[in-house]
Amino acid sequence: MTDLVPYQNYKEIVSYGRSPEVMETFSRLVGRNAPHYVQSAIIAVQANDRLMQCTPKSIFRSALRAATLRLSCDPALGHAWLVPYKTKNGGLEAQFQAGWKGIQHMALRTGKYRYINVSPVYEGEEVVEDRITGSLRIEGEIMSPKKEKGLIASFALLSGLQKSIYMTHEELDAHGQRYSKGYNKADGIWTTNKPAAYHKTILLKLLRTYGYLDPSDAAILSDDDDPEYVSDLELPEETEVTIIEHTPVPAEKVNKLLGFDDDEPEDVSVPLEPTKSKYARPMSPETLREALQTKAAKAKPANEKQINLVRVLLLEHFADRDDERHQAQEYLTGHKTFSDIEPEMISALLDWMKPEKNPDGSGAYILNKDAKTELTMAARRFMVDLGQEPVF
Repeated sequence: MTDLVPYQNYKEIVSYGRSPEVMETFSRLVGRNAPHYVQSAIIAVQANDRLMQCTPKSIFRSALRAATLRLSCDPALGHAWLVPYKTKNGGLEAQFQAGWKGIQHMALRTGKYRYINVSPVYEGEEVVEDRITGSLRIEGEIMSPKKEKGLIASFALLSGLQKSIYMTHEELDAHGQRYSKGYNKADGIWTTNKPAAYHKTILLKLLRTYGYLDPSDAAILSDDDDPEYVSDLELPEETEVTIIEHTPVPAEKVNKLLGFDDDEPEDVSVPLEPTKSKYARPMSPETLREALQTKAAKAKPANEKQINLVRVLLLEHFADRDDERHQAQEYLTGHKTFSDIEPEMISALLDWMKPEKNPDGSGAYILNKDAKTELTMAARRFMVDLGQEPVF
């Protein structure tokens, strides 16, 4: 595989991931959300040239483990990572790593937490423990120039239990050296993104010592970045899958295929790209919001079929991440709840989404690649505007 140019590798990776055999394996694990997890792996490959040199099986084996934990591999989310590692024969294989945001996501979806947070502690500050209650507080003033010296992680359960722990950078490094086989690897997270490794280490320690994770998730999740993982589900070899040529359904044919051929042509002809320089895909969240508003001002109200299609596309893209879906909807349309979005804006959303036939043969429609990226960016932009974007 590694002697091929990256684009050829990429085509083989996509074909393998979208093969009926691989899609069936994912479907047995996560049901109708299988395309989302497969596509998240493809998005990760698109963003990393070294992943394009990895074997297709290793990429989707790692993505399958992420799917077991219900974590997306989309780099924009930071829930799970596909990391290329050198093998003994000099090739590259992808390995799964849970991101600290993914661990936080797994904890929050148990429904037991009021909040979970990881924050830096800076030079000049001291973490003081109340020896009676065990609670921690930060005292002192931050020295200039600002320099981080450790992390404090905290949570509160809905039941009332609150816990915090503090670790210096030296303590975090010592923990990584002791427990992570990938600590000294050139491609490992401890080398390429130490702040993320610090966040993951302290959050795992806090939750495992005092908190709660779903038992099935906790059994799979590991401190080690290079764990042995055994699954009842096996992926086929690259030579054992059925390659299906993927031909997206052109946007202008979508309405007719869905039974919307009674719509007037001009209702879908208002372009989202008044100028190529400004509206090149993928668009920034700000540009996309402006384009949708322009389109909605000239669009005819969506009919019931169109409204249902847009609703399903949004639900499937965000899977169980309802908060992110609400954030993207509110940022792009001004309405957090889907039922409050104006029918004209629904028409604009459908025209922008340009859904394509799912290559798994199910007959369902999925978002195109650019729309997927733009939706994720919109959700993140909403959090930035609120000042709540978490540190990566």
